[in-house]
Amino acid sequence: TTTTNDDDDDDARIVDRADVDALEKSMRELVMMDEDWRRKGVVARPGAAIEHDKGGILRLDNLRDVDGARKARKRLGRGIGSGKGKTAGRGHKGQKSRAGGKPRLGFEGGQTPLRLTLPRRGMHNPHMMTFNPLNLDVLQAYIKAGRFGEYDYENPRTLTMKDFVDAGAVNRKIKHGVKILARSRRGMVEFSDDDDEEEEEENETDGEEDSQGENAEQEDDLSSTFNIKVNLEVSRVSAKAKELIEAAGGTVTRVHYNRLGLRALLKPHKFPQGLPKPARTPPKMRKFVDREGTLPAPLEAYEASLRQGASAAQ
Repeated sequence: TTTTNDDDDDDARIVDRADVDALEKSMRELVMMDEDWRRKGVVARPGAAIEHDKGGILRLDNLRDVDGARKARKRLGRGIGSGKGKTAGRGHKGQKSRAGGKPRLGFEGGQTPLRLTLPRRGMHNPHMMTFNPLNLDVLQAYIKAGRFGEYDYENPRTLTMKDFVDAGAVNRKIKHGVKILARSRRGMVEFSDDDDEEEEEENETDGEEDSQGENAEQEDDLSSTFNIKVNLEVSRVSAKAKELIEAAGGTVTRVHYNRLGLRALLKPHKFPQGLPKPARTPPKMRKFVDREGTLPAPLEAYEASLRQGASAAQ
């Protein structure tokens, strides 16, 4: 048997009640404090607005999308209970209910489309060829600036279209080749030594007659502006440019490369298995060229001739 003391039980009950009252008081204080925090925006429930004017704070626990930013995907063909089952909102029969039932692009219901009502102007030449131009003044400036490396003015090596591309004289995107053109001293680039003379000529404004006279003199003295001996291999050359090159003691040869041969000339590293054979000139183009182009570039032949000359001198 066990005996209990009633007085001790009463004291225990009194102590327990005091603890409970203190606990309830502390809980009420925490709840009030939490509500106060919520009013200030320190802690926000999901979906609650953040009042920035009242000191609201953007926290990681209240990040969310704007209302309406995420819209539920419409699920079709998922049973009659979904409201979009069976025909999936397409109705019965008809062109719009078929898979791929849209008309082709430009179809106007059977009437004559706009593209057929407009007249056709001009023509397209499938045999047209596009060449990158290179003027003699630019070529001379690049040679003097050392863009082609060490240049022997007495016995120059043959410059090909690959040399022009490597030096930056023409655009790298060559479609059919390079054409040499003749341009007066007025169009000299910044590498030339006549920049001061050009500026003085541009500042002279004595009238239209004087400017026309200066242009005529420049055209007459065009042969004196280009005085470097060069040996060129290009696709095309103008008659005036050829005359100036030959007057300076150089040569220019018109060579034919097809698209594959031109790519092999400009980018030989793209052919690790070996370069292709040079293509023959089509009969309709033989009157525009002198011979077929060589692959690789004729630099090796030039070096061989130099070696032979050195051995003969010894």
